[in-house]
Amino acid sequence: MRRCAAVCAALVLLLLWPVSPAPGSGSTSLRIGVLREVERVSIVFDHPVALTAGPLVSLSLEPGAYEFVPRAAGIEVAGAGTRFENTIHLSPTEGGHLSIGIRPYRGLLELRRTPSGRLTVINEVDLEEYLYGVLKMEVDPEWPADALRAQAVAARTLALQSLGRFASEGYDVRATTDTQLYGGISAEDPRTTAAVEETRGEIMTYEGRPIFAAYHSDSGGYTESSEVVWGGRYPYLQAVPDPYSTGAPNHEWIARLEVPAFEERLRRAGRSVRGITGIEVAETTRSGRVGLVRITGTHGVLLIKGTDLRAILGAGLLRSTLFIVRLSPDEQPVVEFLGRGSGHGVGLSQWGARGMAGAGRTYQEILKYYYTGIEISRSH
Repeated sequence: MRRCAAVCAALVLLLLWPVSPAPGSGSTSLRIGVLREVERVSIVFDHPVALTAGPLVSLSLEPGAYEFVPRAAGIEVAGAGTRFENTIHLSPTEGGHLSIGIRPYRGLLELRRTPSGRLTVINEVDLEEYLYGVLKMEVDPEWPADALRAQAVAARTLALQSLGRFASEGYDVRATTDTQLYGGISAEDPRTTAAVEETRGEIMTYEGRPIFAAYHSDSGGYTESSEVVWGGRYPYLQAVPDPYSTGAPNHEWIARLEVPAFEERLRRAGRSVRGITGIEVAETTRSGRVGLVRITGTHGVLLIKGTDLRAILGAGLLRSTLFIVRLSPDEQPVVEFLGRGSGHGVGLSQWGARGMAGAGRTYQEILKYYYTGIEISRSH
């Protein structure tokens, strides 16, 4: 009843609550898709919140937990019977934060009813504060400070280069590995926050523009060129030897898959080959990664790119394309992969950055090693 009374009274009075400054005032703000196509969302306020919906609705909501549900006519506050149009903005008063479930966020939240009749939740926040919630999700805060600084510059550059990437869905980046992991306030750590502040505004550029600052976990000893993985050539994303990338969990790994299951995964991907009698690496790239795999079956031979095979089998099984492969001599043969490293191998190796920082290299030296010909400058 308290929630209903608060919402309904606010609707009648149309109170105009003082809103905290928009994120990014005097700097860059970023819009992050933190939830996509959900059936409902619970948002908790620890301070009063200003709710706006279109040009006519501007009201205040008391602290508490509110559940928002998409309806045919817009978005409803569950239990209150109050509906708004298809986009709602929630702005906390000074010192307040908005939490999605138990996870708090800086900045503002926007709820959108999507064409499919579900909800997408967008967090709009200052770029630097966004990075606070990224770094700990990507690297260990206990790593050397210059490794953390290198990650901060890479993450900032990638975010700026990604502005507008998902504009059709109303935001710039996603909170997943589609862009880079983002966990809001609960993912912050004083050490990674310090790395953000110590490099505030610094980005990598090539010919005056922010670069596509790809990064990965562990190169396995040699990074890869962008054209090998994605087909497009970025002059600053070239393969380099990486003796620093050591010490990662599962730096060396083994993956095994029973032949029938392997054949089924290929079949579902439209690469059918039956009765497999042999499998081998047919071609390697400059970095030693798998360029082509030859699979021999009772009815022919299939040649498949290493990157395509990894996409088919999944990154959880094939941690990288730096592997050798064979049919095991077991009574029931399995496809066996013996590999090194983790990730696509392009750009910064996070474990390599850790190794370089531990050897006394600065974050600028680390970045200029993994990204060829770049400059480090300030975005604002």
